[in-house]
Formats: sequence, structure tokens, C-alpha cells
Amino acid sequence: MRVSEIMSRDLITITPDKRVGQALQLMQNQKIRHLPVTEKGRMVGWLTSRDLREVLLASMLEKITVADVMIKAPISVGADTEVEEAARLIKEHKIGGLPVLEGDRLVGVITMLDLIGAFLTMLSLIRNSSRLDLSLEDKPEALEAAAKIIKDAGGKILNLALGPDRGLQRAYYFRLEKCDLDPIVEALNKEGIKVLEVIP
Repeated sequence: MRVSEIMSRDLITITPDKRVGQALQLMQNQKIRHLPVTEKGRMVGWLTSRDLREVLLASMLEKITVADVMIKAPISVGADTEVEEAARLIKEHKIGGLPVLEGDRLVGVITMLDLIGAFLTMLSLIRNSSRLDLSLEDKPEALEAAAKIIKDAGGKILNLALGPDRGLQRAYYFRLEKCDLDPIVEALNKEGIKVLEVIP
């Protein structure tokens, strides 16, 4: 899934010459926390609610401009960037959103909420499904063997997520089409595979 599929295209922007007080009012009225700064169709900066909080002295709101506090070279992504990469950047830099650029032209904004929605869809959490959490050896053949047992016992795997590495073992989260998990769990137990959790 690419950023272009989930980014916000209905863009609210501000120009760098506006006062910080105006930016704050705009963000409050629109209920947003990220505000792209544009000039003559080009993106020239990025303003966040955190940036505004750092200069939030009522006596200064009419003196400071957006240009004084905006981030001039924000971390950004392109519309073709994979959502996993956007999520990595947001986590690594501890930020809440990213501008989406084509050259220096703003084409969208992607936020943490957009990414959460995308991952919910990607993990099939919105559709009716079941989940099996297994503890497996951290090697491909162990995963392949578990997947075969699940399929042979009637389970249809929708997707798979990896849990944290715990030495030689790792948790694997199998999302399955809604089904009776009892025969699958029985087949896994018979092969000595540890079932951590079952969510029917």
C-alpha cells in the first residue's frame, strides 16, 4: 500500500507571512495538528501544534510570524512511498505526521491516524477473522511447517505479523478467515507447537 492511497488531499495551508496567532486559530478551527506552509504553490515549511506550544506567549502571538517558527526542511515522503516507510519515519523521528511532496509541491498530508487506519485494513482487523498466536523457532522452516499445519487443518491464512525476538523463539500472529480453531489448535499441539493465544 502506498502513501497516495491513504493521504489527506483536502489540504489546509497557511502562508509564511501570517501571524502565529492566525495559525493557532486556523488549527483549532479545523481541528488539525499539522499545518503545511506554502507560498506561490510551493511548500516552504511545516508547522505543528507542538511548535506553536513552544512559543505560546499571548503577548507575542501578534508579533511572531509563521516563518519565524515553522520547520523549513521537514521530513517528507512522496506519494509513491510505501506506508511502512512512512510509519518508520514517524516512529523514528517521533513526529505525528508528514507532508507528501512531488518535488516542492504539496500533494497531501499523512498522519499517524491515517497510518493506523491503513494498518488496520492491511491486517484485516476490520473484517471478521480469527487469530492464532504461536511461539516458533526463529527460522523459515518452522514458520513454513506451522503454516502448512494450519492450512491442512482447514485454516485460511489472511496475513501474518511478527512479534518480538525472544532469543531462539519468536511470536507469530496468524490472522485467519473466521473458522473453528479447535481442530487447528489440536493439530498444532500434536506437532509440539506452542499456542500462545487463541482469538476465535
